[in-house]
Amino acid sequence: MDYDNLKDLEKELGLPPNSLNNIPIYARKPAVKAIRRVLEMEKKSLFRPGIYYIVLADLVGNTKFNSKYGNGQANIRVAWFHTAAIQAIGEFELSNYVTFNKTIEDASLLIFSSIKDVIIWSNRFTEILSGLDQEYESVVYEQSLPYPIAEDTMDQQVEDFKIKARRLVHVGEVSYANNSDPLSLAVSQTFKIEKEFSEVKLGCTENVAQIIRPVIKDLGYKLEENKRILIAGEDYE
Repeated sequence: MDYDNLKDLEKELGLPPNSLNNIPIYARKPAVKAIRRVLEMEKKSLFRPGIYYIVLADLVGNTKFNSKYGNGQANIRVAWFHTAAIQAIGEFELSNYVTFNKTIEDASLLIFSSIKDVIIWSNRFTEILSGLDQEYESVVYEQSLPYPIAEDTMDQQVEDFKIKARRLVHVGEVSYANNSDPLSLAVSQTFKIEKEFSEVKLGCTENVAQIIRPVIKDLGYKLEENKRILIAGEDYE
């Protein structure tokens, strides 16, 4: 396999153009292998309309970073974010159905059927993003990026680049239109409320909390109260 032919790799994996740019070969191989595994799982899984956990991962601070450092640097950050979201699915043994649904600008949408898988994915996603932060620091100081960076701004740029993922879990009925776009009120609701949640912790709506409350302690986690938010299309918070 030619891991240097990025255009063909991105086309095969269904990644946005330049997603694999600037990721070194040693990091590229495990990412590609994990994403291939996800694609294979999706081919073997028959999606059935039903109730699922809807997970929205949003890249924190993208607009601010873009305006400060330009499209070139911001595009690296967005592409690495999306690649990490997919890679994380392929790096653990799933207990049930999952699909990486789509990317929407600086957000990734995933559909899970197990809260245990959601939590494991979220933790692995965070670990991968941390590794990419370290990688970015290396390439910046080595001046190996295609965009010149002034030495007196490097430290601040490395700090501003750090990738945080706001992750929100909602639950609802999901079906598909044209085998690609999810039809779900819950998906629409998730996009409307995700900004109200933590930039660093995995968050969930009250609907999800009620469902997972009996099992969350067994998984080694606890629920923490968030501020009350009125969900669009509902008459409760």
